[in-house]
Amino acid sequence: MSAQKTKISAGSPTKKPLASGNSGNKARAPAQMSWEASPPAKKSNFGFFSVFFRIIVAVLIVAGAALVARGMIEGRPEPVERKAFERSFTVSVMDAELTTHTPNISAYGEIGAAQTLNIRAPAAGDVIYVAPNLRAGGLLQAGQVLVKVDPFDYELSLSDAKTALEDARSALAEAEEQLRIQQLNVDYAQNSLELAQTDLTRAKALFDAGSLTSQQLEARELIVSQRDQSLRQAQSNIVLQEAMISRRMTAIETAARNVERATRALAETTISTPYDAVVISSNVVPGATFSQGEAVASVYQADALEVRFTLSELQYGQLLASGLIGREVEAVWEIQPTPIVLKGAISRIGAQVNATLGGIEIFATLQSSPDATIWPGTFVSVNLPGISYEDALRIPETALYADGNFYVVQNKRMKSVPAQILARDGENVIVQAPVSPGDRIITTRLAQAGEGVLVSIEGEEPTGEDIEQPSGVHGTRPAG
Repeated sequence: MSAQKTKISAGSPTKKPLASGNSGNKARAPAQMSWEASPPAKKSNFGFFSVFFRIIVAVLIVAGAALVARGMIEGRPEPVERKAFERSFTVSVMDAELTTHTPNISAYGEIGAAQTLNIRAPAAGDVIYVAPNLRAGGLLQAGQVLVKVDPFDYELSLSDAKTALEDARSALAEAEEQLRIQQLNVDYAQNSLELAQTDLTRAKALFDAGSLTSQQLEARELIVSQRDQSLRQAQSNIVLQEAMISRRMTAIETAARNVERATRALAETTISTPYDAVVISSNVVPGATFSQGEAVASVYQADALEVRFTLSELQYGQLLASGLIGREVEAVWEIQPTPIVLKGAISRIGAQVNATLGGIEIFATLQSSPDATIWPGTFVSVNLPGISYEDALRIPETALYADGNFYVVQNKRMKSVPAQILARDGENVIVQAPVSPGDRIITTRLAQAGEGVLVSIEGEEPTGEDIEQPSGVHGTRPAG
């Protein structure tokens, strides 16, 4: 025992008792000494059994939880079986109608004046009157007086011309009277000559009978010669007088033309508009002095408007083959709240190809409308009928897909139909396709469109065949 203690004290550290002077410390000394002297504990088997017991408990807990979970699952009510439905799309349709369709050709054009007039002053002078509405944009009535020039000098000229005409007419009357006198002189000379010739014949008979001398016979022959000369002179005077009458008549014609010229010049001191017109510009004010030919105003005929637009070479070729001149057109000025629509017909084709726009210029004369006011320079849209297509369909452009097909409803499902595009007409297209009249063409555009997709037609009540309701479903959610 002492040897064991010695080994312990040598091999392991020990706590020595503290030196103290009070009795309490002394009483604790034996306990400390016994701690130093306690032997090591013996190794036991309890640790193995503790681990094994814990494993068994864990297994039992897991098994119990599994049994409880199984019981809960087996005791849970069966869920309602849900039947999968095929999705149906609601679409709008139109009935196929195979007929002759004529698409509209749309273009843009500009209104222009068919007749423009530059009014110039035909007479020089001082302006004494200007119409109040002779200004840009003013509306003029046919025959309305626009400008008056001082007529004083022109009235004097007309008076002088009329006086000259009267003088010429008086001279003609005198010449005609002289002609009448000369004709009487001719008649008198003719009678005198005949009497002298008769007397000469009788004198010759007496001379042959010896009852008359030669001197007396010669005297009678001299009388006949004088009477003949007088007749010739009278006839010559008639010719001269007739020439004088011709000159007087020419003078009268000249004087009459001068009167007409002076009358016209006087009338030209008043300038009027030849038709209903609209003033483009005006260059006259009261008090101004005009020279002959000076510009007064520029106007255009109010009821003679035309529209100029451009057709592509393809459009021009198609219309040319089916007749272009006389084809009806419609010009629309898009203003609010009510657009202005004017109708007309193609009247002529431009002189050359428009290199800027790359097409052919077309001119159409528009019909006048008292309820529509439109001005040259207005930008309008132009619509005119194109060529006609027989046995064709007109469908919305939205009904046609990128592959060039559209769909019809067949047995409540979409069926693809190939289409050949003939023309475009606004938001519609004209196509040829293998369909029958009355086929229901789908006009609603679907992102899910395809062959065999189930559809329902908008506005039609679904039938029992369209809705398949599985058994056991009553519109309530199952418990749990």
